[in-house]
Amino acid sequence: MIFVYSAWERFCAALKEKGIFSLPAREVSGNSDTLLVLKHDIENTPAKAYKLAEIESKYGHRCSYYAQAYLLEDPKNVEILRKIQALGHEVSYHYDVMDSNHGDLDGAIREFEAHRARFEELGFPLVTVCQHGNPIVERVGYTSNRDFFRSWRVRELYPSMADIMVNYKEQYCVEYTYFSDAGRQFKMIFDPLNNDVVSSDEKNVPYEDLRALLAALPTHAIISTHPHRWTGSAVVYLVKEKIFMMIKAVAKLAARVPFLKKIMSRYYYLAKKL
Repeated sequence: MIFVYSAWERFCAALKEKGIFSLPAREVSGNSDTLLVLKHDIENTPAKAYKLAEIESKYGHRCSYYAQAYLLEDPKNVEILRKIQALGHEVSYHYDVMDSNHGDLDGAIREFEAHRARFEELGFPLVTVCQHGNPIVERVGYTSNRDFFRSWRVRELYPSMADIMVNYKEQYCVEYTYFSDAGRQFKMIFDPLNNDVVSSDEKNVPYEDLRALLAALPTHAIISTHPHRWTGSAVVYLVKEKIFMMIKAVAKLAARVPFLKKIMSRYYYLAKKL
């Protein structure tokens, strides 16, 4: 699988030819015969997200973009996010407040609320949100960032908000199959709502390329990507992929050493750059 813009354009065009169009997650109705949400987790480089947003808009797709809160500190990023929003896409929050507060729910609530206020101050209302995975974090006393919206305290604070990975199905009364490019290959994710609790690596179904994914696409689906992985050149992508795989291999080895694992966990946010 090579993540180049031309491949995403062909995919979006093929969806249109089939009469399939993405809607933002916040606009989905449980009464729809078909459902497609193209969602993107913006962990860095919003300009790359904008390139995908332009392609999608060209073919009539409106999608959901979940941005890390730290990106709002740069006015240039805010401007790009507004341009994405102006194309008809949803712009919302890709949060990791449980990890940043080491599982402390009170601290996580304070941080989430501060970021919610900032997003909405800038004109990005939070209707649906999406948690971030942070694969190298060492967690004690909690499972993942999903635990935030698993909390009834949080749901009572934000009754009209849905985390797309936790309570979206029940809030919007929809069923869907979830696909993700996690691991730099599109896969059908087994039980996405609970795969942080139950190991599902062997049950995830990989697809060779976007054409194979399109051929197997069910009537109700969410497809998740990470825009910073996409590029205009196959050569550039392959070089970056080799670097990523080397770093991943080193990180896996280092994680076997308790001292090194603690250091990596402390600097987990650096993984968002890869």
